[in-house]
Amino acid sequence: MRRYLQADHQAIAANSRQTPGAWILAAMYDGRMTGQSVARMIRNGTMGAYRPVGAFDAYEAMHDGGSSVWVRYVAGLDVVPMPDTVTVRVPDYGTQRGYEGVCIRTVDISSRCRRCGGPRGPIRSHTFVKDGTRLVCDAWENDCGHQDTYAFVLAEARVLAERVQSRRPKSPKTPLIRGVEGGRYAAAVDLIAELFREKPTLRALAVLPHIEAHGHMDAVQVIRYFVSDSPTGTYTSARAAALHLIELDEEACRAAEAEQTEWQDGPIGCGREATHTTGDNQ
Repeated sequence: MRRYLQADHQAIAANSRQTPGAWILAAMYDGRMTGQSVARMIRNGTMGAYRPVGAFDAYEAMHDGGSSVWVRYVAGLDVVPMPDTVTVRVPDYGTQRGYEGVCIRTVDISSRCRRCGGPRGPIRSHTFVKDGTRLVCDAWENDCGHQDTYAFVLAEARVLAERVQSRRPKSPKTPLIRGVEGGRYAAAVDLIAELFREKPTLRALAVLPHIEAHGHMDAVQVIRYFVSDSPTGTYTSARAAALHLIELDEEACRAAEAEQTEWQDGPIGCGREATHTTGDNQ
């Protein structure tokens, strides 16, 4: 916080006005939260030096010494917002022992210098020859003077890719619901499963118009009774309704299998055969 209080923002804003559209290092702070707060106050004009609102753009980035704030004067300019990442082509010479080849990898890296947080220089194509093959990669020079190396860029790209992967939502562990093959309500179950897969919080009553539109009136009636008897009432989920239909179809299948089970003959005198008599014995 001490560095923040000592920053001469009047001078910083005046300097930025002299070079419109160019990013300049405004200040450095010990903590990232302070830097992020200052960048936000510059953008929304909370600080009087950066008014009117929208006249300045700013961002916070990591710095070797902690946190840095970069600012540019944009009033009246048609500037492109600075992206968080840029896509570049870099040569990969490999790390294994005795590796002599090279391949071009397309990776995403930060748009800011990893040393001071300043914007990375404009990207241009660079052609070079390796083992008689002409290859094309990207090259750039940072205005801040800190030089990147391809090995460093590849390592940065791997870290960034791992962070992006870790933030992706995990696949739901809930098993897929399918109608019982040949079941009376199989088609209705599959329709419900498709609906709540897109909206997991869908309620049972909300799927009735869709089921009815497909002609599954028997399933509609069953779900209405199921909801009215459910402790959760109108809050009963579509998933619960689908499971109920599946349960009914499975019970019907078990009952049909029991009826089709053939009676196995056994020794005379067992079971109902023991009560049978013939006319000769009367």
